[in-house]
Amino acid sequence: MEKTAKDARYASTLGKGLIILRAFTPSDGALGNREISRRTGFPSATVSRLTYTLAQHGFLIQQHPSEAFKLGPAAIAVGYTAREGFSFFQQADPIMQDLAEQTSTLVAVCVQDESDAIMARIWRPTRRPSIWLSEGHRLPLDNSAPGRALLASRPVSDTDSDAIKLDRQTLIARGFVTSIGGWNREINACATPFSPDPMGLPFAFLCGALGESLGEPRLLNEVGPALLSSVTRLKAAMGLA
Repeated sequence: MEKTAKDARYASTLGKGLIILRAFTPSDGALGNREISRRTGFPSATVSRLTYTLAQHGFLIQQHPSEAFKLGPAAIAVGYTAREGFSFFQQADPIMQDLAEQTSTLVAVCVQDESDAIMARIWRPTRRPSIWLSEGHRLPLDNSAPGRALLASRPVSDTDSDAIKLDRQTLIARGFVTSIGGWNREINACATPFSPDPMGLPFAFLCGALGESLGEPRLLNEVGPALLSSVTRLKAAMGLA
């Protein structure tokens, strides 16, 4: 943020308000000003003014002046509008639901937000339980399957780490990357990048499950190829193949 704040075009107060909204996660019931201050690093007085202002505009709500805040209807409306703007989601629904049923894994599409990959939409198998992750959950870019797929799909840069270079080679060789207990030692996953618009946001599709049911051989020989096949079907449906 410091680098951005030096830009004369940057509205620092607005930026801080947006950072406060980003501090909320799907697992949060409600956050008080003290916790928001801890998460953002902003002074308590600054947080108090901004949460009050955000609440006045419907982006935060609180049932009583002394209670903690939750995201409000205005934030929900913005998020819903943004998600619906990704037109390929509807075309992906039947294909990715089939994939979830076929592999008995959680299937998701992720998009990068700063240093995280956010799960924008998920599909669960209907006949078997799946891992607990939900839409809006954040995964670290550097050691989650979708995060690594997103990083490796970027244009080549002199600053690329050895890990990114290796993942890029893996994508070229087999089309997907795998994570064995990467960001969570109990979860294994595979992911492949997806670009519905060459000039737009890059995405990554993933399949994930507990390691006890999704070992590395099954990832490499069954689930990964099934993921690639499903993404190929989606591209064909969108006229991209």
